[in-house]
Amino acid sequence: MNIKKGFGKKIKELRLRLELTQEQFAEKIGISAKSLSQIELGKNFVSAEVLESICSQMNINPKSLFDFDYIETSRKNLLEDIIQRVSNDTSILKTIHKIVVALDE
Repeated sequence: MNIKKGFGKKIKELRLRLELTQEQFAEKIGISAKSLSQIELGKNFVSAEVLESICSQMNINPKSLFDFDYIETSRKNLLEDIIQRVSNDTSILKTIHKIVVALDE
C-alpha cells in the first residue's frame, strides 16, 4: 500500500471515530482544512510537528498511525469473515439479526 494513502485513510478513520469534521480536526492540529483533506486523500504528507500534534490530539502513539493492515482487513474481509463464522451456527445468525433489527428501529 502507498504510505501516504494508507496514512491518510488511517487519519480519516480516526477523525471520524472522534466525530470531528475536517475543519474541526484541522483547527485542533494547527493546519488548514484543505491541507487535512490533501493528507486524508494521500496527496500530501505531514511534517514531524503536525504528526506530533495529531498524536497528541488523538492520544495515540505514532506507530499506530502506520498500522495499515487493520484498515485493509476491516474493509475487505469483514463481511466475509462474519458470514464464514455464522454460516454454521444458526443461533449466532439469529442473535446478529436481532441486534441489526434493534439498531434499525
